[in-house]
Amino acid sequence: MSVKSTAGNGASILVASAAASILTSLAIRYIDRRWRWRSKCRKLRHAFTLAKSNSTHLYLMMEGKPYDCDEIHLSNFRDAAHELVAEYNVPGRIREERTSILQSLLGSCGSEICIEPPCYIDYGRNLHVGNNFYANFNVTILDCAPVTIGDNVFLAPGVHIYTATHPLDAVERRSVEFAKPVTIGDDVWIGGAAIILPGVRIGNRVVIAAGAVVTADIDDDVMVGGVPARVIKKLR
Repeated sequence: MSVKSTAGNGASILVASAAASILTSLAIRYIDRRWRWRSKCRKLRHAFTLAKSNSTHLYLMMEGKPYDCDEIHLSNFRDAAHELVAEYNVPGRIREERTSILQSLLGSCGSEICIEPPCYIDYGRNLHVGNNFYANFNVTILDCAPVTIGDNVFLAPGVHIYTATHPLDAVERRSVEFAKPVTIGDDVWIGGAAIILPGVRIGNRVVIAAGAVVTADIDDDVMVGGVPARVIKKLR
């Protein structure tokens, strides 16, 4: 065999080896990306179970009483939820995977739910969503207390829903916070960059204008806007 032939065979082997290495790396990355979210779902379930069994602050939080958000089991629960939300936000993830992630993340959810990534959810298990729910990009929901959303609700880009709040006393604020639930009725449309503050109850068939800051309860069948939000017109 000639030297030239030997060199050619060596080069072919190197090319084949490099190709195999690249394909293996791509396969591992694909499998990891495809299945990593499942381990995050299991991690969240485990963290939530431990928090329910060991964290008095979880119950204080959900009851609207002062609590320490850095208590270890509550903090681990929140961190696990954030990790699962990060998996939901991975670009290119197929719809079926995102649906499964939401079913593990949320306290309850109906059918026909679409939340455009990226989204940001604090605990997940305190968020309850009805049927035919749509949230556009960059929605943020801090569900320290329960957030209950009815059927046929649409959120425009950048809507923020807060339940977390803090004591007015500066010294107390250093160590504890508390939360107030938010309830949103059926057939509600919330415009872009609107903010829903803790403790607010929004009625049915309500329209909230873009940029509004909702600080108080809203009756059925009205359109509100402004800062703070006020009734602009009655819809019925």
